[in-house]
Amino acid sequence: MMKPDAADRPPQTLQTVERALSFLEIVATCSSPPTVREVSERLGLNLTTCYHLMRTLLARRYLERRDDGTLRLGFNVGALFRAYQLGFDVNEHLSSVVSALRDRTAETAFLSILEGRNVILRVLVEGSQPLRVAGLYVGLAGNEVKRASGKAVLAYADPAIREAAIEQQRAEVGSESAADDLVARIHDDLAQVRNVGWAIDADHSPGIVSIGAPFFDHAGAVFGAVGLVLPSTRWMANQDELLDAVLTAAQEATRRLGAGVD
Repeated sequence: MMKPDAADRPPQTLQTVERALSFLEIVATCSSPPTVREVSERLGLNLTTCYHLMRTLLARRYLERRDDGTLRLGFNVGALFRAYQLGFDVNEHLSSVVSALRDRTAETAFLSILEGRNVILRVLVEGSQPLRVAGLYVGLAGNEVKRASGKAVLAYADPAIREAAIEQQRAEVGSESAADDLVARIHDDLAQVRNVGWAIDADHSPGIVSIGAPFFDHAGAVFGAVGLVLPSTRWMANQDELLDAVLTAAQEATRRLGAGVD
């Protein structure tokens, strides 16, 4: 008897992984948040096995358990989804938003993405003005509470991400009272961003201004920020026009990610 060709054999899979993924799919597709018992019944698995799966997924933050015992998808599912979107949305759909912003303003335009706990510069289109800002590069990250793009994103981000960024800044300050003052200023700054819908960094580099506005994915979660970097003299002379261009670009990026704008 001939052995079946390798291509004809079903792929080998790990049962535990299959069950964990099925568990997540049940939680994701239920019309209302299910309990672990309801997931057990849907999967046809015993309750003890489902509790083991649930605890593992909770520990890895792929699930969250509410006070009433129901389950919903956790933070790390969103991180995976954003990474999935990044593979095609930025390269195929959002780069032209940055180019259009540069063309409209003649200033250096950028687009940054929230990846995990960092806001990373992913698209950079240099301006056509004779005097341009140098030192930016794709992959730039860090100092999120100071950079316009970082503030624009953190103001709307999951509280855990926002507080982690703030605590990182606190750790860099010597005295406890100075750290408390810094944290209070950061919270006030981010509240102002939420109030006006955009962020500015006029202090990080003397003579340079960066402005950024957040954009959102189809579920309404903040995905990144789009904005401009330019000499402060040109910002002061054309604030209304430049701000309108940035906000329009952010709305277009949101539309392309499927959230839609009015």
